[in-house]
Amino acid sequence: MKKIAVSLLLSLALNLSQAALAETLQAGIEHSDYLPSVSNTYVPGYSHGGYSQGQNNGNYRGGYQLETSQSDLTHSNLYQQSAFMQRPQPQQPVIEWFQIPKVMAGSWSKRGDVTVDVTDLRTGIKQASGAWMDNEMVVHMGHQLDKAGNVWHVNILPSEKDSASNGKQVKFLTVQQICEQSTPVNLSTRTHYVITETYPTGQVADMFQQESLNHYFLVSAGEMENRSSNRVFTSSGQPVRDGTLESKFTRIGPFTPVPQMNGVDLQQALNQFLLSKGRADLAQ
Repeated sequence: MKKIAVSLLLSLALNLSQAALAETLQAGIEHSDYLPSVSNTYVPGYSHGGYSQGQNNGNYRGGYQLETSQSDLTHSNLYQQSAFMQRPQPQQPVIEWFQIPKVMAGSWSKRGDVTVDVTDLRTGIKQASGAWMDNEMVVHMGHQLDKAGNVWHVNILPSEKDSASNGKQVKFLTVQQICEQSTPVNLSTRTHYVITETYPTGQVADMFQQESLNHYFLVSAGEMENRSSNRVFTSSGQPVRDGTLESKFTRIGPFTPVPQMNGVDLQQALNQFLLSKGRADLAQ
């Protein structure tokens, strides 16, 4: 598995009572008040089921393997109801597509993150930080083009990344990522992680969840920034702590279509997704 630097949020303790503060990223995009418990979100050996959220602002998104009539639900209600709707399924990838700004397509790198502030959701106390954390990372934005030249990004979920912290192995399991808002120069996404820390013996030290609201915006042709709000939840889905990070990315490569990922033909998968959304005119 790909090694990545541990996020600041891993260092935020979970020994806090439940509380809920609706941190707003931008344009009314807010964190979920609660998440499903880990047992409802992810069962080892099974797919998480996949689901997509209501309004799409003209951008089609969500796993094409799921059809839902819940489009009028709010995000928090969708999470709560999906916890009851999900049923274990045989392991199979859930393919989620969303459209991204053309100017953001390509490869980007960052050196680290700045912690803007941290909020204790038990007391509501917010503390400014400004601390820098090394976190070198390369990200590739965009995987395929449709017939009109729009750029689409794919997630094949669940996906896993491994790291280490304080002598423990840390597993980041991404169970969902959706596009909340996209304009020619801005992109906002919501990502749901299940994070597990284990001792070298294999014993689980901790398991919790994290919801990240990321707002990417272009500063120049070669520079992009991300302001992210990260909410930590217990494994049972209770909110614990918020943290705001800022990151600066530098473009290191142009966009190149990716033909396949994890054995999936991405052009075929995108065509199938577009057809399922009634957009045969965009299929290649």
